[in-house]
Formats: sequence, C-alpha cells, structure tokens
Amino acid sequence: MDPVKLTIDGREVTTTKGKTVIQAAAEAGISIPHYCYHPKLSIAGNCRMCLVEIEKMPKLQIACNTQATEGMAVKTQSPKVLEARQAVMEFLLVNHPLDCPICDQAGECRLQDYYMEHDRTGSRFDERKEHDRKREIFGPYVVFDGERCIKCTRCVRFLQEVTRTEELTAVNRGDHSTIALFPDRILDNPLSVNVVDICPVGALTDRDFRFKVRVWYLKKTPSVCPGCSTGCNISVESYQNRIARFKPRINEEVNSHWICDEGRYCFHPLTEVERLSSPWIRQEGGLVPADWETALQAVLPGLRAASPLAGVLSGRNTNEEAFLFGKFMKKISSEAALEVFYQERGLTEVEKILKSPDRSPNFRGAREMGVNSDGGFEPWIQQLVQGKFHSAYIVGEDLVSLVPDGGKIKSALERLSFLVVQDTHMTPTAKLAHVVLPATNFAEKEGTYTNRKGRLQKINAALVPPSGALHDWEIFSRLLNKAGEKISSLTPSEIFQEISRAIPRYRGLSYVGIGDQGVQLSTETKQL
Repeated sequence: MDPVKLTIDGREVTTTKGKTVIQAAAEAGISIPHYCYHPKLSIAGNCRMCLVEIEKMPKLQIACNTQATEGMAVKTQSPKVLEARQAVMEFLLVNHPLDCPICDQAGECRLQDYYMEHDRTGSRFDERKEHDRKREIFGPYVVFDGERCIKCTRCVRFLQEVTRTEELTAVNRGDHSTIALFPDRILDNPLSVNVVDICPVGALTDRDFRFKVRVWYLKKTPSVCPGCSTGCNISVESYQNRIARFKPRINEEVNSHWICDEGRYCFHPLTEVERLSSPWIRQEGGLVPADWETALQAVLPGLRAASPLAGVLSGRNTNEEAFLFGKFMKKISSEAALEVFYQERGLTEVEKILKSPDRSPNFRGAREMGVNSDGGFEPWIQQLVQGKFHSAYIVGEDLVSLVPDGGKIKSALERLSFLVVQDTHMTPTAKLAHVVLPATNFAEKEGTYTNRKGRLQKINAALVPPSGALHDWEIFSRLLNKAGEKISSLTPSEIFQEISRAIPRYRGLSYVGIGDQGVQLSTETKQL
C-alpha cells in the first residue's frame, strides 16, 4: 500500500492511501469527536461533529469522509473547529430531554462527554422542545426513546449493511425526523442488540440491562463468550459479584465489533442458579452433604471398581481443566472412553455471521487436550444408553435434560454402578450421582479456550466463586494427587506451561503471550 504523510495538530502522521483523516488520526492516537461515523459502517456524514480545519481549504471539512493526502495539514483543535463543534452540540441539544439522571447511557454517553469538552454553556433556545415517542418497544431486547435520538443512523446502517434485515429506517424531515420500524416488523434478528452498543446516546437501550445498575459501578473483565465455539471477545461487566451484562470487545480476527443476542444473554441460565456449596455423597437415605476429603476419597475406589469407565467434559471447561481431566481419567483406566459435550444445530444466514453450529466454546481445545475417542459424542451417548459402561464421570453438563434422549439417558445413568457428577448446581443428572462435586462456572474461571478455527484465547475470572465450591482444575489436581500422580502446577498459567510442553500444537506458547486478542495456533480450519 502507498504510504501517505500528513500533519495533524503539528504532528507528522503516516497512513496509507485511501484512509480518511479520522482513520489516520485514530491510528496516531488522536481522537476526533464523532457520532455518525463507525469504522464498520458506511459513511453518512450527517452529524458534523468531526469537522476539522485543513490548510488551503476555505471551509471546515468532515474528517470521516475526507481522504488523507500527501502533505495535508490538519487542525483538530483550532478556535474555528472548537466553535463549530460547540454549535453542533448546541443544535443537537435543542430538543434533547434532561434524562441523564434516569438514562442507562449516562456514564458512557457521547453527548455528555462532548458537552463537557466542547460546550458547557446554557441553552439559548426559548421555545418548547419537540417531543417524540418514549419507551417504544422495538423488539424483545431493544427499547427506543425518540427524544434522545440524534439521527446518526448508525442503527439503520447496521441493519442494512451487516445483518441485511432492514427493520429500521429514518422517516420525516427536520425536527420531526425520527427512527422507526417498517410496518409489521419487529427488531428481532439474531444480532439485534448490537444497535444498542453502537448507539452513541441513550436512544436505544437494552431491555435486559435497563435500570439494573449505573455503568460507573460496573467491573469490566475481558473474556470470551461461552455461548458457542466462535469465541467472540466480550467484556463481562459485573456488579456486587453478579453479571449485569456482556458487551462485545473488538477483535477483528474473531467477531469484529459484534456479538449475537444468544451469546449476549447466555449468562442467565449459566449463573442464575442455586449454587452447590458442599460435596454430596449417596447413602441409603439418598444424597447427603459431605466434606471435600470424604467426597474425593470416595471417587477413586468407586471409579476403579466399576469398569469400563466413561467420562464426558463440558465444552465450557478450559484447556487447562481438560488437560488434567484427561490425565486423571487415563490414570484410572487407560481404556476410559472420554468425550466433550457436542450438539449440532442449524443456522440461518444471519446467525452464520457470528454463530457456530455447536454450543461448546472449547470443544476443539478439549479434544486437543486428550478428551476424545474415535467415535465422537453421539456414539458415546449411544454406548451409554446401551449399557456399555459401568461407571462414569460427568463434568458440567446435564445429560438427563437432553432432548429427545433424556429419558433413555436417565435410565442408563441409574443402572451405573458408580456415577460422579461435577457441576455448579444440583441438576437432574447430579441427583442420580453417587458423588456430587461443586464446581465453578465460566465467569469464575481463569484459563484458555481454543475456538472452532483454532484461535487460542484467554478467559478471566470476573466473579468470586461461592464458598465451598472449587475450580474444576483444583478438583482434578486433588484427584490426581490421590491417584499417585504428583501435580506441581498450582495455577492455570502453570498448567498451561505444562500443556505447551506436552501438546505439539501448543508448543512454545506462553500464557502471558496470549494477550487479550489471542493467538492463532494454525491456519487450518479442519474440525475435530
């Protein structure tokens, strides 16, 4: 690409031919205020907030649609520019309501931010404000407040250019202009809530998050979506040790700026359950609470005494946990039949933008850690139903609730001589176990996932686990120690270093080197 040199606020900046001024400035770490511009959408140029002064041009130019040229001299903070921005802000606030005390966007609203930077003056407008629709339901997840809308049309362009579902459009002119649904349409496509993320003000808000918590109280933890094996990068945003929302993190190699609605809300069924706080052991009267030492002491002889042995691991378990689980099960029985939970599903064209056919975020990684057999998960289930196994260790999945085979699976599990279930809550599967071990969920874990395309990414603990529960890797480490295999790795990072020595495709990688964007293990996309 041809390099282009220009000057922005007295600094020499090098970009490539075809880039706009706003892009060149962003690459140099210079922020130019904007509303309608978005790097993944077409240029609208309607907000006029990104006006800049360019030498030898008589009028101010919009940075979002002005190409950078050789020798161009740009000023983003000149008196002329600041005066124009102040005028734009005054115009946008003419009809804007004083909703900040009740608006969910407060704390991350560009109207607030730019007002403090460029205006900070009282309104000169004496006439009444024009009113628009309040609290209009656009779809199952999105609510619209017309009075807050600044008509940037980001939402309209997203639905035209990304999902191509075109539920929204801009109607009317002047101060009557507004965003509206097309007749007989609702905003319910699989990526619909991304319009909330890209709305620069509080016009579009998330019905699930609405009025939950002020954003400045949120703790934001970079992680990976546990909804499927695409591995979308997310920010887990929590308050008082509860997840309040997922927000997408930008990763151009995985999910760009977006996440799907299913992934956005998948934390509800995974975290909002009554948690196990101690192990349980089956006695004559049924399951009774026990301490960890007693429960772990019962696991080894129970599994060893009843072979053939089977094990299934959740696709939400990390590589580190899968590595130790495989090692433990092979220690108990070299012939153990191990599998990772897997279910295929059909996808629409819009779903294919981000979703993968399976819901297990670390299916590929867990199999690469050694949790696999020749047949796959479906043949494993069939062998279980046919009574081929005498004992089983099930981690993080409720097999009894699988449709349509739940009844057959329940009967098969009831016939087992010994069953260990490791999970966060007392599922129908756990109620059949001889030993139940309380574990942590994905939001309480640290470790790595390998997505469907072979990208290794890191998840981080956003929540503190409940008292009495242990991380899955801790449980496997203790069991390995009791089985005679001394484990010196005491943290996920140390376990990963062991993986980097033992698994060829991970050789030479460091835990720190994975970073927030992940690393590609290889260019192949073959599915395991």
